[in-house]
Amino acid sequence: MQIPTRFDPTGAVILLLAGTLNATCVPDLDRALASAKQLRRSVALDLSRVRLVDRPTLEYLIDVSADDVRFVNCPPYLQYWMRRAVEQEPAE
Repeated sequence: MQIPTRFDPTGAVILLLAGTLNATCVPDLDRALASAKQLRRSVALDLSRVRLVDRPTLEYLIDVSADDVRFVNCPPYLQYWMRRAVEQEPAE
């Protein structure tokens, strides 16, 4: 899976994701994020073209958001799913 990348006017690295994201995509996404972070710029995921996300990938997205990766153009349904998943996590 090749993940298109662009730079926004502030210099942030934006990774453009599209289609259905499932667990088989996570290693490619992880490599793309690692490469983007090596540029020492802020990193964001553009989720505007994402149509479906499976549970493991949803959890991965939640984890990377805690690691200074922000989301741009995140569809409302995806925001809702992430919020619900975080709310349902058992307290440690």
